[in-house]
Amino acid sequence: MKTGFIGAGNLARAITLGLLNKKILSPSEMICVSGSGKTAQALSDETGIGLANSRIELIKNSQTVVLAFKPQHLDTITSEESAAAEDRLIITVLAGRTLESHQAAFPTARNIVRVIPNTPSRIGKGVSAYCFQKAPNDQDRQQVETLLGALGACYEIQESKMHIVTAVSGCGPAVFFQFIDHIARAAEKRGLERELAIKLATETGIGSLELMKQTGQAPSELVDEVVSPNGVTHALLENLKTSDWSGILDTAIEAAVARSIELSQPNR
Repeated sequence: MKTGFIGAGNLARAITLGLLNKKILSPSEMICVSGSGKTAQALSDETGIGLANSRIELIKNSQTVVLAFKPQHLDTITSEESAAAEDRLIITVLAGRTLESHQAAFPTARNIVRVIPNTPSRIGKGVSAYCFQKAPNDQDRQQVETLLGALGACYEIQESKMHIVTAVSGCGPAVFFQFIDHIARAAEKRGLERELAIKLATETGIGSLELMKQTGQAPSELVDEVVSPNGVTHALLENLKTSDWSGILDTAIEAAVARSIELSQPNR
């Protein structure tokens, strides 16, 4: 039996590529479907995975079903589709939708696993947080951990923590990408070629984060190692402090958490 993807957008693509790159699953072991059919056709053409004609066909031909469509579309699952999911393992990446809402849609599923992955999964450098609807059997736990492990790091958490995890690791890549873009634009404005500015900012970020990961040092400790009193870094950080960038990030994360909570409410 196959692993089926209902929804074939960027996140489904990232997961599919991660599984293929790590050779956890072969193209013949995966199948996809999408609302318009266009993204599923594109994903099938790119990766060689199968293409279903409908959601019901995909569910019937899959032992594991990955939900990767827009969160509000969970409410469009039909009674026929729900019945077809009996004894299936449902893995969902729908932001904001609770295990309770998934259980209502798939009451006879063997188990439901809620996952918050992110797009670096497509190169095996993602991070995923997950929680089970009920205590899993050994086979299902191993399958989920193997699947998510192929995408990068994975951590089991309580469902109550999912909203903040969504803001941190789910939204996080966009924050880092935009941060690099802002640095590159500022450097370009002051005479540095944009392509070189992007490379410098990117490699600086990769090296800095890898240093923190390998040394285990606290971020504040590493900051102190770079800053000299009244030096260039001091001037930069003092300006950021004046702009209250920590407050801006705190407010932005709060907005992301609030939106995740809003999406978790019925009929949103």
